Amino acid sequence: MAAMQRAWRKVEANGGGAGVDGVDIASFAERLDEELDVLARELGSGTYRPRPVRRIFVPKSGVGLRPLAMWTLRDRVAQRAVYDLLEPLFDPQFLPCSHGFRPGRSVETAVRAVIKARDAGNGWVVDADIKDCFDSLDSAIVLKLVRQRVKDRRLIELIRRWLDVRVLDAHGRMVAAGAAQGGPLSPLLCNVYLHAFDEAMARRRIPLVRYADDFVCFAPRRADAEAALQAAAAELATLKLELNPFKTRLVHFDEGFKFLGYFFVRREHYPL
Repeated sequence: MAAMQRAWRKVEANGGGAGVDGVDIASFAERLDEELDVLARELGSGTYRPRPVRRIFVPKSGVGLRPLAMWTLRDRVAQRAVYDLLEPLFDPQFLPCSHGFRPGRSVETAVRAVIKARDAGNGWVVDADIKDCFDSLDSAIVLKLVRQRVKDRRLIELIRRWLDVRVLDAHGRMVAAGAAQGGPLSPLLCNVYLHAFDEAMARRRIPLVRYADDFVCFAPRRADAEAALQAAAAELATLKLELNPFKTRLVHFDEGFKFLGYFFVRREHYPL
């Protein structure tokens, strides 16, 4: 029960609205002991079933809207409890190039890594965007990668159920939610998924800084940057992902580029 209480406190701190059941944080908190007790018993007995997901759209930091999966409070608490179990299993294997949603890492550590890559003589940058990354994570690959570290069948089944939950897509069709952005577990699943990409780029000795689905690569010459771009596209394709051709480009530090809320240009960087 202590684990459920910890999970609830983290969900409560993150805020957010109600899911399809209409239960918001205040309503859940009024019946907290009862809600957590029922949830813990369902998770323990294997009778837990996630509710359908409500999809909302929020403004991106740049232009356009980002789809978010709005889970019910009970599902968010359950996911957070599982996250707390899984994160210590997976995080130690992640590479230093990965900065998003990891203990001890942040936007600030990613910014320092970009500066370090620049100062090492890498003037050229692959400014990349993965097309619909969270919505495009293949559920079969997610489960395969999770099974490499997780042997508890109950946890695997929970993750499978969350991946299979139905959500209304942008075209009005009911589809599987997959690892859609918005749930407490989705950032960890994204890191697990893209760890294979990190390893592949490391084997190719291509400097990389990644924050969840946002990443940049570095090279000393334009030709090397072009090769890095081709390598990134090829490695992502093995994971059934692709680069967004309209948002991916080669750029020199002299021209400047935006990454994680900062503008990098020449030897300077500025928060936006």
